[in-house]
Amino acid sequence: MPIALVLATVLIQLAAALVLDTAAGIKLGTEWIIAAAAVAFAIGLNVVRFVIWGYTHRHFPLSQTYPFTALFFPCILVLSWLKGDAIQFPEIAGTALITLGAVVMGSRKHAEP
Repeated sequence: MPIALVLATVLIQLAAALVLDTAAGIKLGTEWIIAAAAVAFAIGLNVVRFVIWGYTHRHFPLSQTYPFTALFFPCILVLSWLKGDAIQFPEIAGTALITLGAVVMGSRKHAEP
């Protein structure tokens, strides 16, 4: 359950990043309302993420949940690649190290609270 909650926050964070990236590409002429709505939507997504994260903190130890927030990095790397960004070895190696660190930290057995 705690990993699912953290994964939900990571996916919401990715969605908000994608919405903001899209909004950044909108010309602020006549389409400013669309850009403003996109930013407002991204803020709303982050409010939902904050509520889920608060619930997670109340019910599970931080040392058990926080390492899995690093799942954001490989996900954002894949999202960047899908959008056409050039991904090179340093990005892949750095993301692999972060992910490995999260796996090592998250695989430790924790005592029940």
